[in-house]
Amino acid sequence: MDLPASVTDLGEQLRGTGQIAPDPALISDPHVFAAERERIFQRSVMVLDHQSRLSEGGRWFRCDAAPSSILVTREAGGRLHALRNVCIHAGYPLCDAEEGATERVICPYHGWEYALDGRLVEPELSARIDPSRLRLRSYPVRVRNGLIVIDPAGAGEIVDQSAIPVPAWLTAATVVRRARYSAKWNWKYLRHFLQSSPQLFFEGSHDNCHEFGPLSCFFAQSGRAVLLRIIPKFAEQTDLQVIEMTSDSAPDSAESTAGFDGVAERLSGDDSSLSWFDRGFAQWYWSLMSSGG
Repeated sequence: MDLPASVTDLGEQLRGTGQIAPDPALISDPHVFAAERERIFQRSVMVLDHQSRLSEGGRWFRCDAAPSSILVTREAGGRLHALRNVCIHAGYPLCDAEEGATERVICPYHGWEYALDGRLVEPELSARIDPSRLRLRSYPVRVRNGLIVIDPAGAGEIVDQSAIPVPAWLTAATVVRRARYSAKWNWKYLRHFLQSSPQLFFEGSHDNCHEFGPLSCFFAQSGRAVLLRIIPKFAEQTDLQVIEMTSDSAPDSAESTAGFDGVAERLSGDDSSLSWFDRGFAQWYWSLMSSGG
């Protein structure tokens, strides 16, 4: 789709040297959100969770990853798969539960059954049909030091993310907390807010915020890490998933989780000011939107 006028106007402003004056439509317009879904959300590498969530073969979990619902599965042999949570028959969601264990994924609508690698098992259709059409859509998936990373675009960007310094101890980390919050904010403002608010998740010093695409990042500190997943729902509604992980050698996690109690309260604040949308942010955003056509 073509870029909305508010986005192209931002590009024009960046060609000049004056102060950036973002159009409020960049935050509230559903057409801008639709363009972002096409040009950013569907093309961006993101971290979904920690590998310990699939500790054994046959386990799976469902994950919202804008704009899709994704099933991450582990076969008995250990191989991971990231599958679109939509039956190829009638487009019905396969799983509503958060996680589970199974040998086959069964659609509750008409009972079509899939293996954990996405292959259609039942019903048996004509041998004249291309087998590649009889499977769920899949996405490239890889584990980076314990973090499950997917590439919705399938463009090999997971490899490009290898320079991000993921602590080695995360491979054997323990997940001590998962929480989900909702904010009546645009996802861009939530991203800015999270990157400038490490004190919500850690007390004292912390390592820098490391990004896996525009929708996931993590902070790390002395054997503790917090993964933040931004889940855009609508132009002015965004969910946040927080996953806290610790190493065996980390001290008691009470201090690190103490600040989490204030997250929901902070997310209920006002995001109407656009003072945060400066030239640096505008350049980052424009580079994503202009290259996604």
